[in-house]
Amino acid sequence: MSVRLQVPKLSKFDRPAEPVTVAVPFSAGGLAPDTPVVVRDERRSYPTQARPTATWPDGSVKWLLVDALLDLPGNASAEFTLDEGVSPTADESVLSISTAGAAGVDSGRLSLRLCHSGQRGLIREMALNGASFADADEMVGPELMVGGEVCVASVDAESWRVVEPGPVRVVLEAQGSHISDEGRASLDFVVRVTAWAGKPWVQVHHRLVNREAETVQIDALNWRLQPKIAERERSEGAITVSNYRSSTQSADPGTTVRRTIDAEYLLYTSNEQVPEVNYGTFTGHWRHPERGGLSATIFQAYQNFPAGLSAGADGLAVELVPEGSCGLSLMPGMAKGYRFLLHAHDGSEPVEELVIRGLQYQMPDRPLLDAETYRRAKVLPNLFVDRPVRRVERKLLDLADNRTRAYGALHWGDAPEIGYTHQGRGRGQLVWCNMEYDLPRAAMVMFARTGERRMLDYLLVSAEHWMEVDVCHHSDDPLRHQGMVCHSACHVTGGVTISHEWVEGILDYYHQTGDEFALQTALGIGSNVLRHLDRMMSRGVGAFAARETGWAIRTLVALYEETHDEDWLAPAEVIVGHFEEWMGEYDTWLSPYTDHTLVRVPFMITVAVNGLMCYYRVRPQPRVERMVVQAMDDLIEHCLMPDGRFYYKELPSLQKRGAGTQVLQGLAYAYSLTADDRYLRAGMDSFELSLEEESPGWTGGKYVDGDAVIEARGPGPKAFASAFPPIARFYRCAVEAGLLAQDQ
Repeated sequence: MSVRLQVPKLSKFDRPAEPVTVAVPFSAGGLAPDTPVVVRDERRSYPTQARPTATWPDGSVKWLLVDALLDLPGNASAEFTLDEGVSPTADESVLSISTAGAAGVDSGRLSLRLCHSGQRGLIREMALNGASFADADEMVGPELMVGGEVCVASVDAESWRVVEPGPVRVVLEAQGSHISDEGRASLDFVVRVTAWAGKPWVQVHHRLVNREAETVQIDALNWRLQPKIAERERSEGAITVSNYRSSTQSADPGTTVRRTIDAEYLLYTSNEQVPEVNYGTFTGHWRHPERGGLSATIFQAYQNFPAGLSAGADGLAVELVPEGSCGLSLMPGMAKGYRFLLHAHDGSEPVEELVIRGLQYQMPDRPLLDAETYRRAKVLPNLFVDRPVRRVERKLLDLADNRTRAYGALHWGDAPEIGYTHQGRGRGQLVWCNMEYDLPRAAMVMFARTGERRMLDYLLVSAEHWMEVDVCHHSDDPLRHQGMVCHSACHVTGGVTISHEWVEGILDYYHQTGDEFALQTALGIGSNVLRHLDRMMSRGVGAFAARETGWAIRTLVALYEETHDEDWLAPAEVIVGHFEEWMGEYDTWLSPYTDHTLVRVPFMITVAVNGLMCYYRVRPQPRVERMVVQAMDDLIEHCLMPDGRFYYKELPSLQKRGAGTQVLQGLAYAYSLTADDRYLRAGMDSFELSLEEESPGWTGGKYVDGDAVIEARGPGPKAFASAFPPIARFYRCAVEAGLLAQDQ
């Protein structure tokens, strides 16, 4: 076993013992879960820790989450390998500690004692190089303000658990609620504290979850350092903002400087960077000659506005939701997470050095793998092409890159869809995509195919929004509880239907990060799908569109592959039998439309085909082959028009052209099963047109809409998410069949 890792050129500065995280896939039987691994270069081995986040049915590792401390050169790329072997010990290892019932972390440079159940706040004590820096009375929050009432985070009775044990990276997690002085609870939370070996900084990840029946209007959310010092005027404060170059504003002696990021700031700030990768840093600095210093950086503060920082005589405040801003309206079932980095020092660290760490936090080094590593592991759909065709590759990249973005705490990672909005589905409001068709999965496969780092960031940003905002984490309605809400105004005003529930991209996020909130969210979506299926399957054949259960199979199979639990596959087998009965009655999967019609809908039929092929991946059966081929034969016979395109729907009132790209995927599957290129030839006109056509989208640059800033630069997320899988699969098959001209 030897896996090549490449760390592209990034910072101009050398980064000794720089923490990096990478998810590495393995083929079945390739790595036992207890095999020690180590990252090496040609000179030495580096401190490494690893744990599986997914396994194959035989128990071997499928995905391995690897943390390492690497020496990275300034202004140059670097190459490493992941090999079997024992990791060297770091000069300073990070440990989780538990004393007198209290949890904590110790990186060798920075140690934290964390609050336990019944105490207010998260951090009881912070010590730098063995000397106390601040205690519980000086570190306040996270503190939530709702309706004028202040509620402070308090962990529940289960207190802290170890997620990552070290010795390179330690992650501790706790759950709890924000409690007022009168004992009233407001909003649950899940918090993670992360520390790295030998580093004087920690990350706090505070995720709110609204399990209440009403919308909670958050007026403020902050964490503060309020040092008890006699000579406040000797404190120094400064705040750094940046996108291209950084700019630092310092407080006058005895005063405090405050900066906020709001819609107006974003509207009139130019930034040419891909914002999922980096927008800039937002870092606050406090120091005192006798106490040392603390800097705080809010992760992706611009993208998740409003945000604020204040620093100076009063200490340091991390304003995740600044008081006096537009606030945050967390609707029932929503979640929302915030991250910030606390960097302690002895007071002599130049602001410029602290800013560099803030920038590194915003855009960390990410090791990249060869495409062949993913292909060989067979952990993703086989959409790799041996002989790439440049014009097709350009189309796939443009689909991924050229999209409308939305900034704002509840919107970052998503964007509105122009078609749904103009149809009036939002009753005058923007209609948000809510990750329809699973953009994170498309981004993950593009990342594996291309090795272009921004594709991974597309995955991380979109999946995090999806699993927090677009999923209903609590409802008394069992058909809504844990479900993924369909595209709608305000993200969650729509309904939950199994034709709009996906999990593969969320599972990809889990494998890349180890964040178990993602895994639990995916399992919850699956449970919601099962509850819907219990209600639907008794309605008989032809009572609903084929896409309903077609998408459901994809979700159920993904969860079976993740967990190896047959309880996920059994309902999929029922759906397969239902499709067989349905086809036996109508020769294909007709869908109800008007009260008096059952019609062919090509894109819905091919969604069913795609779902069946997911099932076929784990349970190859002749009946599945027969249904897929029969469905595509019927589609070619009845739905392919003389101009070479497929119609939208069978009714005379709907036979305009517009079946979408999903048909291409069904044709490619039929070719894969039969090796008959007539299926590909039937789709060649549609394929070529898909390379030329531009999806309708937003124009006009940046504008403010409510609590969002929209950067209108093309279609919403749906265009990439829906078109990439079918185009890429058809493309691979067409190259294999010799139907696509190669680049000269």
